[in-house]
Amino acid sequence: MKVLLLNPPGKKVYVRDYYCSKVSKSNYILHPVDLTIQSGILSEKYDIAVIDAIADKLSPEECLNKILEIKPGAIFFLSGSISYEEDMPFMKEVKEKLRDVKLIVSGDLFMEDPVKHMEKHKIIDAAMLDFTNQDIIHFLENEKDKIEFLVYRDGDKIIKPEINRNKYRNYEIPIPKYELFPNEKYRFPFVKKYPMATLLSDYGCPYTCTFCIMATIGFKLRSVDKVIEELKYLKDLGTKEVFFIDQTFAVNRPRAKELLNKMIDENLDLGWSCFSRVDVVNEEILSLMKKAGCHTIMFGVESGSQEILNNVDKRTTLDIIKRTFNLCRRLGIKTLGTFILGLPGETEETINQTIKFAKSIEPDYVAFNVAIPRMNTALRREALNKKLISDDLDVMDQSGTYAVMGTGELTVERVIELKRKAVKQFYFRPSYVVNRLVNIETFAEFKSNVKDAIAIVQNM
Repeated sequence: MKVLLLNPPGKKVYVRDYYCSKVSKSNYILHPVDLTIQSGILSEKYDIAVIDAIADKLSPEECLNKILEIKPGAIFFLSGSISYEEDMPFMKEVKEKLRDVKLIVSGDLFMEDPVKHMEKHKIIDAAMLDFTNQDIIHFLENEKDKIEFLVYRDGDKIIKPEINRNKYRNYEIPIPKYELFPNEKYRFPFVKKYPMATLLSDYGCPYTCTFCIMATIGFKLRSVDKVIEELKYLKDLGTKEVFFIDQTFAVNRPRAKELLNKMIDENLDLGWSCFSRVDVVNEEILSLMKKAGCHTIMFGVESGSQEILNNVDKRTTLDIIKRTFNLCRRLGIKTLGTFILGLPGETEETINQTIKFAKSIEPDYVAFNVAIPRMNTALRREALNKKLISDDLDVMDQSGTYAVMGTGELTVERVIELKRKAVKQFYFRPSYVVNRLVNIETFAEFKSNVKDAIAIVQNM
């Protein structure tokens, strides 16, 4: 059987992987990690093909023609809240052309109530709720008793297994087939040299922030040796930079030290960036990260109000945030601070506090997002209980190009106005613009900065 890994076409640059659903607001597109992980797993059993219609900028017609040329027996495809209303009609057309093809989906929308969506869309044969295992193989080989994280259609019935997210503390995967993907098309704002790759060294997150779905999918680690093996493989392919898409890099400090020391010993000469938390990294870890090639870290700051941080179970303080950003600056590591405006209980005063705080900690970059009641999160349940949203809200953009709920005090429209204010007050400061230009190190970084600036203006 030939199995196709598909990132469907879209009217905008959609990011759908890793249960995230948004429009790319800085003109970036990364390897779709659900598909890359499964490329290694499925290739051990099947002939694999890849179509990333977003990266390749394929129209629906062009994408459909490519699919028909491949004639797959099964398609593992991405969908999400942001693109759901485009994805399903397209996949229905695929099913009409290839009647016997099995359609298996992964995406944030299916994490809360996959059965509901499979009942609505009869074309979907299965929904993947953890993309790091062999459930697709078990499904296609009719080994139903081995399925653990896949909701599937069995005749007229939809079967949802009892899912234990805490069953596994570790996992291993074959090296993904990066060579099948359009690697030259992927880009990220912080990358200094291309081509780049996206690598997952752990899955999920042990923290319980109310706005984040990662708190609900469990947490497990890959072995350090396997991660090093994958990094070497990427280097052999000509990769210059890596983005660790782990939700919280270095969350397990002993493992992080082992990984970083091995990266240093192997002299991989790869630049890289990652997400982490201000209360996870310390001077020792940051120094090792810098020595191992890390040049940029993204931290979820969320708010400049301690009350709001406490409300969303962030489990950190404004003082810790300040200390970590100062430490990164002293060690020469660039930082991105991400912020969420419009969380329940937010007021104009707390948003102004956040804008002021964002400027005071002096990150190299910021991302101001609006609160989105993502599927299967505590924030969504709170928003429903407070009647801030209706229970039929499915379509939403995590990046906050538009808002879908007010705060109880602020309207949806006012939240968006305050977001625009935050972007202007941070990015349009003359001192910031000069500092950003002075610190550009490569031509690729310069081009990325120009594109980011254009995207920021367009999104406003």
